[in-house]
Amino acid sequence: MACQRKPDARLLAKMQNIYPDIVKLEKELLNIDDIKPDTRSLLEGPLEYDKSPPADLVIKNARLPGKEGGGWNVAVKENYIAEVGDSERVEPFIDEKTLIIDAEGSSVLPGFCDSHLHLLKGAEHLSGCDMEGVEKAEEFKKRLGDFAKNNPDEPVVYVYGVQYFDPPLIPADTARHFLDTIIKEKPLLVFAHDLHTAWANTKALEISNLLRKMPPYPALLEILDLDGNIVLGEDNKPSGEFREPAVYYLVEGKLRAEFPQPVEKQLENLLHACRELTRLGFTSVHRMGLSHPVEDISFLLLILELEHRGKLPLRVFSSISSVADPNMLEDVHLAHQIRRALNKARSGKLSVEQLHKILLEKLKRAGGTRHQAVAALAEKYRDSSDYPHLAKIEKLSRTIRDLNWKKSVEPHQKRGNIYRREELARYLNPDAKIRCDTVKIFMDGVIEKDTAYRLDQKPAEGIPEFTQPHLDLVVGLSDRLGMQVAAHSIGNAAVKSMLDAVARAREKHRKADERRGHLIPHRIEHIEMCEEKDIPRFGKREVVASMQPLHARPPVRMWHKKVPEKNWDTAFAWRQLLENGAVLVYGSDWPIVSCDVRQGIRHAITRKPWTKGGRTQKLDLAQALDAYTRAAAVTEYASERKGTIQPGMLADIVVLAGRFSDLAAENPPRIGIRATICDGRVVYDSEKGAGGGGMWARGSF
Repeated sequence: MACQRKPDARLLAKMQNIYPDIVKLEKELLNIDDIKPDTRSLLEGPLEYDKSPPADLVIKNARLPGKEGGGWNVAVKENYIAEVGDSERVEPFIDEKTLIIDAEGSSVLPGFCDSHLHLLKGAEHLSGCDMEGVEKAEEFKKRLGDFAKNNPDEPVVYVYGVQYFDPPLIPADTARHFLDTIIKEKPLLVFAHDLHTAWANTKALEISNLLRKMPPYPALLEILDLDGNIVLGEDNKPSGEFREPAVYYLVEGKLRAEFPQPVEKQLENLLHACRELTRLGFTSVHRMGLSHPVEDISFLLLILELEHRGKLPLRVFSSISSVADPNMLEDVHLAHQIRRALNKARSGKLSVEQLHKILLEKLKRAGGTRHQAVAALAEKYRDSSDYPHLAKIEKLSRTIRDLNWKKSVEPHQKRGNIYRREELARYLNPDAKIRCDTVKIFMDGVIEKDTAYRLDQKPAEGIPEFTQPHLDLVVGLSDRLGMQVAAHSIGNAAVKSMLDAVARAREKHRKADERRGHLIPHRIEHIEMCEEKDIPRFGKREVVASMQPLHARPPVRMWHKKVPEKNWDTAFAWRQLLENGAVLVYGSDWPIVSCDVRQGIRHAITRKPWTKGGRTQKLDLAQALDAYTRAAAVTEYASERKGTIQPGMLADIVVLAGRFSDLAAENPPRIGIRATICDGRVVYDSEKGAGGGGMWARGSF
């Protein structure tokens, strides 16, 4: 993803370059050898299922992956596939109550899994004003004006997806005045499609206390050396254009804290996002954190409520972030404690009311621990003249804590424990649609902004986010506790560093893995650059390569100008990783780019070498589909339960309106999604929309 390191993470990175106490952090952290390893197996065994008729649902006249011709039929009973075969084999499963879906010769595939997206960001995007495809200022004005008119109760107008043009849609020097001509009386914040730039109107600047002459610049920008990223107008006041997330946080953080979304609205937006994903054939997603555990726990409270109310239309595998600061190992402990609490709730040892109480307490604790570390350091050096920025940093840290608290903690705190006062089931469904087995970390940034951690460049300040000793500690503790680590690693040095950390953990915990019965499938996310000699290490060490096909852009783009041509052959090395034994999974990074699997597969199978005689990294159709289905199930410990269409597997299925093989045609036709089935239930029907459980016919072939 476009690097969005939170301002508190940026502050801590800055402090690591100033204060020796943090530089020597590894000497003060606990000894992970003193922690008892969690050696319980995480593998989900085969389902126990009833093979006898009747079926609740039968899909007939289907083309199935790996099987010749059409005319295949799939019988679904409860939430699993009971039979697959010809009409003679499946017809006994049909009675007058069986729902029949006629695929009419179209392809029927395992439900898709997006192995890397940001669900809350996607929900925000969908609830705001979308500017995708807008190229003219007049069209921008009309769409924004119509949105504001149709959403009069929104206290803040958020706009997403603005592309960069020359001349730009929003003039840099007069951005707020331009936006004021459209919306003046309420705050307005507009985001670029890559989330690296934002534009605000005058009202938003007033609320953020930024409508004044500069310099002096806000302390956050001075400390982080980002004062040049705020554009000033002729009056030396902010023009309304802010470059980079840590800069527009001055506006966004204040707006989201002053006008926090009620939990009910967040639930509504999240449900809408999940339903939109089912429209694209998704039955599972891997939700990646964006660098702060507070957001991750808040999300978990929301998604668990949707599941418990019976509204969640797909499976969600979430993560808890670990930030590179003195609390990094506490973050790993937190993730493990949350997983244990979820497991207890699934087994009936905790009521859903008790689980909610535990998560709310952990949310409140996570909301304050970061600032406590900064405050302790400030107290230690308060009388020293060697660290002139320390008082400012402490004040900023407190401000950021308060903004995060108002945005992510207070809405849940004010709402209280709904399970005490509403007539809901006392215990969670033991058949989990939600898991939280992953610790998410950032190693570096992006190529285009020179924040990737590369072997051929001096790293930018704060890069890598985890030094090798600290990374070894985080991966080592996670591995010991059976927690998967997913590491954002764009540059080849970041990839190598993560592979080294996993290798050390594998050697150290060999006996624990034997008792567990499997290795923990640690993941490296993105892998835009990789050394030739490191590619075989993925398969050798059983490290998952989690990649995004739509991120690989053909030359010449800014990416190619930043990376020497000699490194292109092993860039986005999908095929080479597979050929060397890696588990390759595909995702999108949505909402940064489209999450449409059809686009992703098409790009993966048609990619051309970037140079004459260059290495081919494209996949074939079966390999690309596997990266969105079976391989994703491997990372979830569920390869014996999902990812293929065969008896005994979970009924997570997508019915296309066309042939999957046509994606390989020179000019492929538009292939629609006709139906999505998750856990045996129709969650999207192209005739009736998402969430309606549409039906075709009952009772006969």
